Amino acid sequence: MARKEIKGELGTLRKTVTAQRSEIAALKRDLKALTSQVHALTKAQEKAATIVVRQQAALGQSNALSDSQQATSGAQESEGGKVRGGRQFTFSHEALIAKRQALHMTQKEMARLLGVSMVSVYNWETGEVTPRAAQLERVREVLKMGVRAARKQIAD
Repeated sequence: MARKEIKGELGTLRKTVTAQRSEIAALKRDLKALTSQVHALTKAQEKAATIVVRQQAALGQSNALSDSQQATSGAQESEGGKVRGGRQFTFSHEALIAKRQALHMTQKEMARLLGVSMVSVYNWETGEVTPRAAQLERVREVLKMGVRAARKQIAD
């Protein structure tokens, strides 16, 4: 007799468990969708903020950021460094060699342009060492330079 009573109760419990499991699965799907949506919106907002900053910088109005943009950029800087759009710069020793050759410079001249020693330039070009963050910014600037600008800076 007791088995029959328990069997009926177990049937309802199984139905409840099945319903709860399917509800949990649906909630997980919803959570995943909302998380990806938040991520996409965050990326879009960052991209829009960088575009606005670039446009204002081009117009000479870089100090005229709105409060919301300052808040988002401040939050991004506190999270992980500088706010930049696009890809992060990665050092390539082949690019440095190619740029030095395109500028028709010796390693000594390139070292002067970069503000480092000849040994550093040699080590960077051979790929043994990568520049530190402080020098990486200067390398990035030099890679963007033209021949005239580079020659002018060496002359100064």
